[in-house]
Amino acid sequence: MSASNSTSVSKETLVSERGFTLLEILIAITILALISLAVVSITENAALTKERTTEVNENNLQIETAMNRFEWDLSQVYSPLYFSTLMSMNNAPVGGNPGGAGGNSGTDGDANDIVPPAPTGPGAGMGPLAQQYFEQLIQRFERNEHFMGVSKEGFPVPRFYAPEKSVFEFFTTSNRRKVENQKQSHFAWVRYALAEQTQTEEEEKNPEMPKSLKSLVRYFSAEDPYSEKRINIEDLDRVKGAVLLRNVEKLEFQFWDLQRRKWETSLRAIQNGESIIRGVKVLITWYDSFGAQRSASRIFRTHWPLVAPQDQSGQTTGAQAGMQAGAQAGIQSGAQAGVQSGAQAGFQGGPLQGGVSNGF
Repeated sequence: MSASNSTSVSKETLVSERGFTLLEILIAITILALISLAVVSITENAALTKERTTEVNENNLQIETAMNRFEWDLSQVYSPLYFSTLMSMNNAPVGGNPGGAGGNSGTDGDANDIVPPAPTGPGAGMGPLAQQYFEQLIQRFERNEHFMGVSKEGFPVPRFYAPEKSVFEFFTTSNRRKVENQKQSHFAWVRYALAEQTQTEEEEKNPEMPKSLKSLVRYFSAEDPYSEKRINIEDLDRVKGAVLLRNVEKLEFQFWDLQRRKWETSLRAIQNGESIIRGVKVLITWYDSFGAQRSASRIFRTHWPLVAPQDQSGQTTGAQAGMQAGAQAGIQSGAQAGVQSGAQAGFQGGPLQGGVSNGF
């Protein structure tokens, strides 16, 4: 009895202490390898997706930055002709001789004190000094590459510049000083154009990337906005250049003709196109970092209203006529009252001062 019990216990012990077979171990290793491979593949795909998404975002950010920079500059484009008209000797401000008796300088009428009269309205009646001043002012800016004349208030009128489809230079108030008391104006000349570029190693290795691509560059000059010469991109002291977008294949600027209601590629084809910008369309084609060709088209406009100012010279409104008549009547009544009061004071003051009272 005891012998049979010991035999059964030993068999149960052997069965319970038996390990995995070779086949079971191979199956477990295979399952573990598949799970590890899946985890590694998912992690690698996530990393690649992140890198590609980041690169795509960087490509989109570059074109958006370039477009936003152009929108910031163009939205604040400046020209007095948005609210005024060109000055001529027929509509120059009336104010008498600068610094003279008819001027507005606040002096006693010294003829050598050449101060431009305050604009009091269009019309004739200028003195010789005022006429000479305005003639010199008009000639000063008519012989200027950056300006085409002055408004009837005396503000210089900029001459916008687009000699090619891929070049656009204009006058803007978008400058903001980065350093306090820096010798810069809010007015600045800005040029957008294509420039030669040097390809990187990655761009040279990419077979889908053409070799004749250029960079979109923003040239900026704010130290002397009233300079007579155009922006010189080689003058690194006064002109700052910043690359906005690389690998540009084509850049084209189109300008809105408000009268004919269509886009033009030349400013000279538009009436007053070199002095007033109503809208600009930018068409650009470039290659991203993947070597894919991309295109974008966007329309920009200024903050100025579409109202065209009219020259009111030679026209006298009811209010202006009333002001002129009132001023003339005031001068006449004042002179008459002055004569009467002076005569009366003369009669009364004569006897007290021992004057000619005995003669009366």
